[in-house]
Amino acid sequence: MPEKDYRLVSELVRPGDHLDLPDDGNVVVEPAERPGWVRVTYFKRVTRVPFEDDTEVAYVN
Repeated sequence: MPEKDYRLVSELVRPGDHLDLPDDGNVVVEPAERPGWVRVTYFKRVTRVPFEDDTEVAYVN
């Protein structure tokens, strides 16, 4: 069974923009350094999915 976990999300948005925020999380809204923007920080619930194949991935440069 997959594990439930959380990821910290921090986004810059303009007042009035729509975000999908979790119902059960604490949301922090603070002014950003950019005029006319705010920083929204919250924990987003994610599902950790185990992989069967743990071999190294080859990257192309």
